[in-house]
Amino acid sequence: MDETGNDLAEDALDAQIGYNLRRASALALNDFAFEMAEAELRPVTYAMLALIDERPGIRAAGLCRLLAMKSANMAPLLAELEERGLIERDDHAKDRRVQELRLTEAAKAAMPAWRRQVRLHEDRFLHRLTSKERATLLRLLRLIWVDEAE
Repeated sequence: MDETGNDLAEDALDAQIGYNLRRASALALNDFAFEMAEAELRPVTYAMLALIDERPGIRAAGLCRLLAMKSANMAPLLAELEERGLIERDDHAKDRRVQELRLTEAAKAAMPAWRRQVRLHEDRFLHRLTSKERATLLRLLRLIWVDEAE
């Protein structure tokens, strides 16, 4: 303890959750970039494609909500994915101002391999954790952000 009564170990940088989250995130991002380099996918573009795959016909606004992104940040990413031939925008049947997002046939065909690559990345990144510890980590991380996304 210091002269103010604070526990120095508790105040040390490596005892702070935010610092440890940032370090783990940096490691995860670097490994993801390595694993997905050939596909030229970043975590955000992979997440967009995965959600469009899981919810064909999702609207951009729904994608923004699920990924906690602003539409101004989403628009150039959608344009990039469309340019790369990975997504298509279809006019909504009842409201032509609304566009529904779908994977192209090429992206649909590639998605299972991309999902396997992400599993490999997570296995490599989390190799020190047991499956029970991984489940606990996932549960705890969701406790932090899930209410924020709703």
